[in-house]
Amino acid sequence: MDKFNGLTAFVKTVDLGSFVAAGQVLGLSASAVGKAVARLEAQLGVRLLQRSTRRISLTEEGRLLHERGRRMLDDWHDTQSMLSESRQRPSGHLRLSAPIVSHHFLLPALPSFTQRYPEVDLDIDFNDRLVDLIDKNIDLAIRSGDLADSSLVSRPLAPYRMQLCAAPDYLQRNGTPLCVQ
Repeated sequence: MDKFNGLTAFVKTVDLGSFVAAGQVLGLSASAVGKAVARLEAQLGVRLLQRSTRRISLTEEGRLLHERGRRMLDDWHDTQSMLSESRQRPSGHLRLSAPIVSHHFLLPALPSFTQRYPEVDLDIDFNDRLVDLIDKNIDLAIRSGDLADSSLVSRPLAPYRMQLCAAPDYLQRNGTPLCVQ
């Protein structure tokens, strides 16, 4: 990382024409910028700048490093921006496993989800089997009950209450149960 800081100090110094100006932009003293450039020169084993009391000028090696270093720093800043955007805007493949009964709740929500997150490719597996989420590469699962695998993270979505229902003619034929096992 020290070389990266040295490269940044060097490129800014050349772009702005002085250690003082580079230091102001980088939030460092002119001395700290000068030392960073000197460390970079020592690490590379070449002189990058010709210094005088009034001005600095590039050596041939300095000119080469400035051209490539500027591209490297621009690429680095572009990469940082791209990664920052990707964290702000979800994208990629999302695999969801959910019980069959949940399709009544999930399907109506899908159009607004896909409109809000167009870069997310959603793959939903509706089934009532307990699947190994890691083995089947499932990113997210909707389940009820206690979490058996403590390495997984769970969050409650909504309260869930089970109800036992029967048709009146069934109860008339078979009687009303007194308990549920």
